[in-house]
Amino acid sequence: MENNDHIGEIISSNSLGFQAAGIKGEFPGKQPIHFGQLLKVQTPSHGSIYAIASYIEHSALDSSRQIVPLGKTQDELQREMPQVFELIQTVFHAIHVGYDDHGTLSQGLPLHPPHLHNFVYLTSENEKKAFFEHSPVFIRLIMNNQTVQPDELIVAFLRYHKTFLQSDTIINIGKELSYFFGDDHRRLESLLERI
Repeated sequence: MENNDHIGEIISSNSLGFQAAGIKGEFPGKQPIHFGQLLKVQTPSHGSIYAIASYIEHSALDSSRQIVPLGKTQDELQREMPQVFELIQTVFHAIHVGYDDHGTLSQGLPLHPPHLHNFVYLTSENEKKAFFEHSPVFIRLIMNNQTVQPDELIVAFLRYHKTFLQSDTIINIGKELSYFFGDDHRRLESLLERI
């Protein structure tokens, strides 16, 4: 998928994050969204907002209709019953971790949440590199967010973006994590081993 193609549309938004609906009609295996992925929302009035995908759910489009097993693979469904995919949706949540202020990417919470119906995009290689050139403020944002499993999200985020982690970045992340974990060395060791 090209970086200029949106992967979702915001259906709920607040100061800490947003919820977005994926592209309608695409079956879940084809959705480009992954847990721990760095995403971008381009707002017409407030520049770009960066967020980490923190929760993904596949469900019925109509909550009053229950999904029932059909006994077919996704490929078989695509060939024989493509209308099934019009009845399901992928919804994902993301927490804000950065913003673009006049061409400079900064980590932190944006001053304004994205608007409803803004599109969500995958970040480019250059945006990912720029994000990791800063001190790891995102660790604090994840650890202080009450809606996520912080250890799991940090591991997923860093593993997904490990090609962008320079040795000094890893050291700074380790320092930031040790600040939060204090004397809980096992938790820190377990998290770092999984990265």
